[in-house]
This record gives sequence, C-alpha cells and structure tokens, in this order.
Amino acid sequence: MLPRSPFVGIVLSYMTGILLSEIIPAFNWTAALLISLAGFLVILCFVFYFKNLKTAFGITFPLFMVVVGAYTMQTFEQSNDANIATLTVTKYSAYEAEIRSLPEKRTKTLRYEAHISRIKTDRGWVKVNLKALINIAQDVSSIPEPGNTLIVHGTLERPMEAGNPMQFDYRQYLRNKGIVWTDYLTEHSFQIASHANHSFVLSQWSNGISKWAAAVFRKNVEDDEAYGLIKAMLLGRRDDLQSDQISDYTTSGTVHILSVSGMHVAIIFLVISYAFGWMKRWRIGKIAYLSLIIGLLGFYAMVTGLPPSVQRATLMCIVFVIAEVFGRKQNAMNTLAFSALLILMLDPAALYDVGFQLSYLAMSGIFLLYEPLNSIFNPENKVLKFVWQITALSFAAQLATFPLSLFYFHQFPSYFWLVNPFVIGFTNVLLPAALVLLLVAPLHIFWLQVIVNKVVWLSAYMTNIAVSVPKSLPGYLLEDLNLDKLEVVLLYAMLFAIWYAYHSRAFQYVKCSYLLAIIFSTYSVSQSIKIRLSDQMVVHHVPKHEVVSFKQGKSLYIVSDKAFEKDLDAYDFYIKNYATSQEVAETMFVTAP
Repeated sequence: MLPRSPFVGIVLSYMTGILLSEIIPAFNWTAALLISLAGFLVILCFVFYFKNLKTAFGITFPLFMVVVGAYTMQTFEQSNDANIATLTVTKYSAYEAEIRSLPEKRTKTLRYEAHISRIKTDRGWVKVNLKALINIAQDVSSIPEPGNTLIVHGTLERPMEAGNPMQFDYRQYLRNKGIVWTDYLTEHSFQIASHANHSFVLSQWSNGISKWAAAVFRKNVEDDEAYGLIKAMLLGRRDDLQSDQISDYTTSGTVHILSVSGMHVAIIFLVISYAFGWMKRWRIGKIAYLSLIIGLLGFYAMVTGLPPSVQRATLMCIVFVIAEVFGRKQNAMNTLAFSALLILMLDPAALYDVGFQLSYLAMSGIFLLYEPLNSIFNPENKVLKFVWQITALSFAAQLATFPLSLFYFHQFPSYFWLVNPFVIGFTNVLLPAALVLLLVAPLHIFWLQVIVNKVVWLSAYMTNIAVSVPKSLPGYLLEDLNLDKLEVVLLYAMLFAIWYAYHSRAFQYVKCSYLLAIIFSTYSVSQSIKIRLSDQMVVHHVPKHEVVSFKQGKSLYIVSDKAFEKDLDAYDFYIKNYATSQEVAETMFVTAP
C-alpha cells in the first residue's frame, strides 16, 4: 500500500513526530536543536537520492519528517507558553478584546473567541497578541457582535484544570486551539467601543454571511426542530436544537451529523460534482468545473463561519477535486494523506482534535473497507442495491471509528446500521437543498422558493423522525464501555491485519489478526480482573461540593453533600468517566444529614 501511497507514510511519520514532542524536554534550545537536526537529515536525503541509495533514502526521509513534526509542535507549544508568560508576569487592570466569532449560546452565557490586542498597566496601554475565550452573561443589555472591540475591566484567567482522575481536560482542549486565557463578563465589567471596520477581513465576511444564512433559514423554515437541525448541520451551531433532539441523535449513533465536518463538505462536494461533472468533457470545461467546485465549497465554508473542522474538510475536498481534474485520482488514500499533511503542517495541534481524528478515520474506512463490505452482497434490484451500498458505506465508516469512539465516549449505538442508511439518504438531500435555498432566496422567485422550502423541510423532518426510532427498541445504547489506549491500538492493528489479508490475499495476515485478537482478549480480561480486585479512595475536586469516593469491587460509594447527589451535570463532568474507567456497575450516594 505505501509504495503506491507515499503520502500515507509521510503523514504517519509527521504525526509520529508530533506525538513524540510530548516526551522531548522543552528547553529554550530544543527548537534550535530540532531544526538543526532536520537540516542535517535533509542534506542526507539529497545525497542518498542523487546517489540512488533507495534504502538509505527510505530510512532518512521518514526520520526527517518525524523531526519536522516534533519541531512544529514544539514551536506551537512554545507560543502557548509565551502567551501564558506575557500576562503572568505583568500586572494589569484592564484589557482590550476584539470579538472574532459569532456567539455560541450556552445555558446562561454567550461564548465568543476574542483577540486580546492591548492590556492596561501602570505605564499605560501595552500591545499584546493573545487569543482568549470570553463568556458573557445573556442578561447584559448590549450583546457584542463580531468585529466589536470591548474594553474590559479586570484580568483574564487560565482555563479550569482537570482536578479529577479521567476528567475531561478543558485546559488542554483549549490549549490545542491556541487559547490559554478565559474570562466571564457581566453587565458592568465591560463597554463596547466603536465597531471595528473589518469589511474585507475573511473571518468578518464569514461571520456576516453565517448570520445572514441563519436569518434566511429562520424565515423560510417554520418548524423549530427542522430549523434547529438545519442550523446545526449547515452552520455548525447547536444552540437552537432541543434537548430531546440531541438525545435522539446520540442514541442512534448519528450525533456526528450535528457538527459540521468532513462528511458534510463531502456530501456537498459529491452532489455538486455529480450535477456539473459533464463540464469535464471539454478541455476548458475542466478549469470551469474546478473553479465552480472551489467557489461553491468556499461559499459553503463561509456560510458555516469557517470553523477549523470546515477549513480542514474544505481543504481535503479541494485537494481531491484538483487531483481528479488533473488526472491524479488513482489512489484516494494518497490524496487523503496529502490533505492531512497540509492541515497538520499549518496546525500541528489539529492531531489532538477529536473531530480531525474521527473525520480522517471515517474517510479512511470508506476508502479501504467499503469495497470489501459492498462485495459481500450484490442484489440485482436497483433500490435494494442502493440501500445496501449506503449500509456498506455506513458500516465502513463505523468500523474505522468505533474503537476511538469507545475510547472517548464510552458508548455504542446498537442500531446505527438501521438508522444510518436513512440518515445518509435524507442528508444527501437536505444539505444541498439548504445550500440551494440560500442561493435562490435573494432572487425572490416565489414558486421556486416554495419548492426548495418544501424539500428542505421534508428532508429535515424525515431525518428527525428516523433518528427517533431506536429509542423505542430494546438495548438501543450500550453504555459505560471502557477501552484504554493499548486496547485501541490493538483493535486498529487487528482491523488493519484483516484488511491487509483481504487486500494482499495473504493468509498469514489472517493468522496475525487471530494472534492480535488473543492478545487483546487476554489483556482486556487481565485489566478487568486487576480493576475489579483493586479498591481505592479518591478525594474529588468539584466546585461548590465536597465529594469523596470509595471504590470496592464493582461498587462506587460517593460521600458528598446532598446537593451533589441531585447535580447530575456535575457528576457527569467530574465523576462519570472515572466510574466508567473503574468498570463500576453500581453507584451509591452517601450524603450527610
């Protein structure tokens, strides 16, 4: 596989370097040492290449990519550390923040990404260059908009650090996005300065287009549930989704469609490609086709507000269409790896983003596993054949992502195979139809807008109906599933061995998969026995509560105040992952009188 897909090996080497940067000491001279080593290795690469020493070149070049990966991640982390140091050592009483994103509605606040440009010290205003996440109470009289500059009285704070075992590390999550400061603002803690003029800044254009798109959908789609789904899928904002909707999508295994990702961009790309593929028959038509695809994908990316997930997916699809137009589509995995390499070179921390991991694993699963699965059954009926193709596509993506999904989310939807074919079918209509709605709305052609409105509403309505079905079936969601990192690696190694046995028609790789299955089973059972036999006490750090847990066998006893027993959100955030990792079957609360 790798000789015909060189970028797969290159991007894997680069990713290895990013991961290894975690264990490389972060001294002031580390980056200089890494760049010097990279320079030395690239010289060796040139020497080995021109002397036709293929084996030596094949060893040296991956090492070069490992070093480059480690260097880019080290540089990214040094930038984060410098941002922390800037405000840690400086006393200031106020700061100036420019709002850079549309508001994300939370329960009681609005969340914005902001750029901190100045801080006020004893010597006056000092320029800085920082990113921050700002939460503003929803009851303030003046709601900021993208482009507004705020003068904030107070200081920024570090994000909350994970203080409990297995707790979600919110601080590290933001750090991977280049955000190391946060703040919470109330009515009298800030003032909105004059609106910044950013008419020609891409991010401001995008925010404006996204806000306009939300207004168009709200005007044309009266059903609240359909509107919430369309806004989530097209604009990447879940603030108008109802709680039971989110629950339905979670239990049906389709919650991923509520976040704008590579799948959404891929659907738009495939529909546009199918509709305008005839243009490629002419020589000049290829350039027109390429320009049209890039333009429409760019428009969709602007509509979403340009979140990182859409930037990555759009870049991936643009790489694919360029490869297709110029006759370089012979290996989809190679093109996929090339797009991943471009993304990681621009943002090495994207490797730690769950959306990035799942998107590329799903696409890899489709490219590698779809054909073997689809070949299992070949019905002659066209409708049945179409349904089976969608089912095989869903299975391929699910197989490639389920080990990582279990590791992160500890649950598995039992009926994904039943729901996904319908959801994929409906969303293949919903996404392009909603995009067409945005394009025809300014034309004010009544009959055309009515037709598109009906298609958008009906496809959204049917999607919502489809995902609500599993809850009425027994055992619709397997919960509290626990995998550690080694188990995830073993599962992926087993999947790869099975696929490679099919791909190479080599029986020894089937034996290898059996061996990996035995190792996985043995390790999993031994870990479960070890966990079951170990008892422990943990003092948990939960704001506004006092919590101590005692784990004994399969039971977890939680000694706390009465308020914590009723605070399900606090339990889910601070304790639940720990209970799952300890394979707890029964949780009992012991509260003070």
